[in-house]
Amino acid sequence: MQIRNVAVVVAPFSGGTWLDESRVSTPLSGYPEFAERRSSWRGPGSDLVWVLIETDDPAVFGVGQSRGGVVTAALIESHFRGLLLGREALDIETRADQLHRAALPYAAGGISSMALSACELALWDLAARAAGASLAHLLGGRERPLRHYLTCPEPQLLDDVDPDLLGASATVKVPMAYGPADGSEGLLANLARLDDTRARVPAHVSLSVDCFMSWDLEYATAFLRDASDHRLGWIEEPLFPDDLAGYAELRRRQPVAVAGGEHLFGLVEAERFLQAECVDVIQVDVTWCGGLTTARRVAELADDRGVTFAPHGAAMHPWAVHLLSSLGVDSLTEVLLGLGGVPGQPRASAGLGVGIDPASVGLR
Repeated sequence: MQIRNVAVVVAPFSGGTWLDESRVSTPLSGYPEFAERRSSWRGPGSDLVWVLIETDDPAVFGVGQSRGGVVTAALIESHFRGLLLGREALDIETRADQLHRAALPYAAGGISSMALSACELALWDLAARAAGASLAHLLGGRERPLRHYLTCPEPQLLDDVDPDLLGASATVKVPMAYGPADGSEGLLANLARLDDTRARVPAHVSLSVDCFMSWDLEYATAFLRDASDHRLGWIEEPLFPDDLAGYAELRRRQPVAVAGGEHLFGLVEAERFLQAECVDVIQVDVTWCGGLTTARRVAELADDRGVTFAPHGAAMHPWAVHLLSSLGVDSLTEVLLGLGGVPGQPRASAGLGVGIDPASVGLR
C-alpha cells in the first residue's frame, strides 16, 4: 500500500480561551510587556498542524496532528513529503526512522520532533484503518475507562463539573499566575488561588500546580513550604526542562511529587530526564515527542523507575487516549476544563474512532 499524497494545513489551536487570554506564569512573564496575556509572545508555535496521509486505496488514510504552525508545516511540506510519497505506508518503523535521520541536520528539538510526530501519528491511524481495527486494538489494547486528572484555570469552572468526575480525579491542577519576578505578593496570590480551588474540591482530591517552566529552585522551594497545608499532589514544570540538576535537587529538598517533561522532544531527552531522577510524573506530549512509538517507550522507561506516565493534554489527543488504553503501566489522562474533552475510552471503530473528518479541518 503506497503513499500517494501528504496534505498539511495549519489552524489556530484556540481562540479567546484561557490558554490565550489569561495571565499564566510563563518563561517570558518576568518581562512586564509579556506578563498579562499568555498569547502575547507565543507566535506560530501555538498553532496546530494537521497532516493527512493518503494511499493508493481511497478508503485508507490517516490523520495526525502537532504544533509549531507554519514552521512545522514548512518542514513537512518542503522535506518530509518527498520522503513519504511512493513509499510503503504500513512500514511505520522505516518511515519514522527515515524522517528522523533526514531531520538530523536541523538539530534535535521541538520543530523536528513535532513534524515527525504529526506524520507518525497519521501513519498509525492509517494502519489501524487498513486493518479495520481501532488504534487501541492495533496497539494491543482494549476499550476501557482511563484514570484522569483535571486541569482547572479558574476555580469557578469546577462549579459545573460532574461531582463524580471531580471526585474520581487523581488531582486538580491549577496553573499559577505569578512567578519569581512578582515577589511575595505574587506568591500570596498563587496561594489564594489554591485556597479558592480547594474550597470547591473534595478533601480526598489533591491539588497540583503548573508553573510552565517559569520558576526557579528557590522560589519553588519557598512556595512549597508555604503551601504545605494545601494537600499538594505535584508541582509541574517549575524549571527549564534542561535544568536536570535543579529538578533532582527540588525532589531532594521537599516531599511533594515533581512532574514535568511536556517540553521534552525525542527519546534521548526523555531518557536523560528519567535517568537524572528529575520527576515522579513524566508528561511527554504524544503530538510533540516523536509520536506513539517514542511515547510508548517513555512509558516503559518510566514504569521501570516507578514514575507515572501522564501525557500532556491527553484527553484532547485521541492518539494518546488509544495509547493509554493499551498500556499496562501507572498512567493518567489529563482533561483540560474549558477546552472540551472528557476522560473515557476509544471507540471500537477503525482508526481513531473519534470522527476526525479530513474535510472538517481543511485537509480535503
